[in-house]
Amino acid sequence: MTNFDPTSLPAQTFAGGTKAITTTPIVGAPRREYAEMFVPGQEELEDGELRVTVLGSGNPWVTRAQSSGSILVEVGNPERDLLLFDVGSGSIANYGSLRLPVNTLDKVFLTHLHADHTADLITLSGSFSKVGRADGPVRVWGPSGTEPRLGTRHFVEAIEEALAWDTAAGAGAINPDSMKIGVTEFDFMQTQVVYEANGVKITSFPVIHALSGAVGYRVDFAGLTFVHSGDTRAGWPLVRACEGGVDLLIHECFPPAAALAAASGLSIERATMALNAAHTSPKAAGKVFGLVKPRLAGLWHTPMLAPPIVPMIFAELRTVYDGPVVQTQDLTVFNITQEAVVVRQAQVIDQLPPIPGQQRAPFTPAMPAPPAWWAEALIPLD
Repeated sequence: MTNFDPTSLPAQTFAGGTKAITTTPIVGAPRREYAEMFVPGQEELEDGELRVTVLGSGNPWVTRAQSSGSILVEVGNPERDLLLFDVGSGSIANYGSLRLPVNTLDKVFLTHLHADHTADLITLSGSFSKVGRADGPVRVWGPSGTEPRLGTRHFVEAIEEALAWDTAAGAGAINPDSMKIGVTEFDFMQTQVVYEANGVKITSFPVIHALSGAVGYRVDFAGLTFVHSGDTRAGWPLVRACEGGVDLLIHECFPPAAALAAASGLSIERATMALNAAHTSPKAAGKVFGLVKPRLAGLWHTPMLAPPIVPMIFAELRTVYDGPVVQTQDLTVFNITQEAVVVRQAQVIDQLPPIPGQQRAPFTPAMPAPPAWWAEALIPLD
């Protein structure tokens, strides 16, 4: 497990790479051929398939190369459901590049309430309602806290209140239902089914991260299973939640403390504290993968992805685990079928207008009456 050659890994996309960072881009025997890169709009999701796209791979801070944490799951059911796990800063911009309809992005599952996993909820609710997400509220599922103010319900209701001016400004022109946010809060300590509809079952389980009140999720559909750790240290609840087999496990992974300190400017003490108190080292992630034995494993929420960092992560992980592993980046795409798991990078257009989708809720916009003082303040155009 120690004979790892770092030169065998593809370059990161920000450095010109076009491939997923892995030595095993295909696990199994696909029944069809996949293009080298995933091109949105040119590849239909098959019935019974899951497509998992990393919208944000990771930093608590946002860079042009990495948005904050978010993962999209497209479901090959008749409804073609879209499920969003976390919605960190920059993730909605990456969603917009995928040529997917805006109006069906209305189901969000939060792992915890750190800002880098929640910040684009304002964009999804307030801004996307203006460009096609017009059929109804955004619905949010998330964990309780150790007291009400630390739970998802309090958080969502506060966001909705913070959008009061935005909501009032859209009166008449925008379906008022689309500017609402619905919330379902569940007990963070219980491993339990929190969503079940259209052939999809989502189970939450507690994880160890920062404070009590963080969870991971398991998605089951058509005999396929995807597990997402959220932010966590290596823990048994996740391993137990993976019983029965997992097609794709995406687990958080921070660089070794020394590498994190060198790349981020944090002191070695702060970097060590961040890693040991709230996150998972490459070796710990490898141990989890060895216990779960997924068909394919993914590393996620890895800050400061850079050419020197990735080989260090793989070298440490390979001391304990030799199965197929992917270091996810923004817009890493996994196609999961019974026959295979295939991973690629998406080839996207940066400046793509939103795609509203087919409107499902009847609503006729009406021009609201302007404030009276505008009459004298406006400069005449004719």
